[in-house]
Amino acid sequence: MGTDRYAYQSRLRRISPMPKLLLTGSALVLCLLCDSVTVGLVTLLGMWGLVTALGGLSPRVFLRFLCVPMAFLAIGCVTILINSYPQGAPVLLAVPVGERLWGFDGAALLRAGRLFCKALGAVGAMYFLALNTPVTDVTMALERMHVPHLLVELMELIYRFIFVLTETASRIRLAQESRLGYQGVRRSLSSLGTLASMVFLRAWRKADRVYTALESRGYSGSLVTLSGGYARGAWLYPLTAAVAAVQLAAWYLERSVMG
Repeated sequence: MGTDRYAYQSRLRRISPMPKLLLTGSALVLCLLCDSVTVGLVTLLGMWGLVTALGGLSPRVFLRFLCVPMAFLAIGCVTILINSYPQGAPVLLAVPVGERLWGFDGAALLRAGRLFCKALGAVGAMYFLALNTPVTDVTMALERMHVPHLLVELMELIYRFIFVLTETASRIRLAQESRLGYQGVRRSLSSLGTLASMVFLRAWRKADRVYTALESRGYSGSLVTLSGGYARGAWLYPLTAAVAAVQLAAWYLERSVMG
């Protein structure tokens, strides 16, 4: 399901999730705190390199996973980039609309670029964890870190039911496509409306059956799973320090250049 397929195929699959969580958390926190274009790009490229070199993932697959968050980020950054200015304001690019100018200046461009790069770097850090560590390993690591048990169980159940929803939607769409339900605009809109009305009802029924199956197997509010044997992955700790050092060096270099 989703990134889990690649996580189970990763060369880092059998390494303990704790050092991977530390690497992800360290890179994520520094990327957000530094609030820097350079640090965001360095974090993204660094995580991309680690996932492909250490995890064995194809660079093309990683890029495909980036496309969806990049699209959302681009839309969000456009709303930050475009502003209204009075006539004669020092803008880089603007279109006159009535008595105002709609466009962006250097400060808005820098602000939007910083946000875009910082968010992409954070996404890259999270992908390092998601593409190398199955969700069951993450939840076991969170339990060892004494995260409240209720939150861990909710995360597991929500993760499962998200894919119940997407699986139901994909099956309904496949059935519609096999009956030429998306030939033409009018028929496509009708099929899309039917899909939207049916998917939640069927997903609700399937989720109810899943919960009934859990109860029939003795579910009492706790999902107990066996942990496999993990390699310690001690070499990831100096790698975490090296990644943090590169991020801080990039931040310092940008501050020095920008003054």
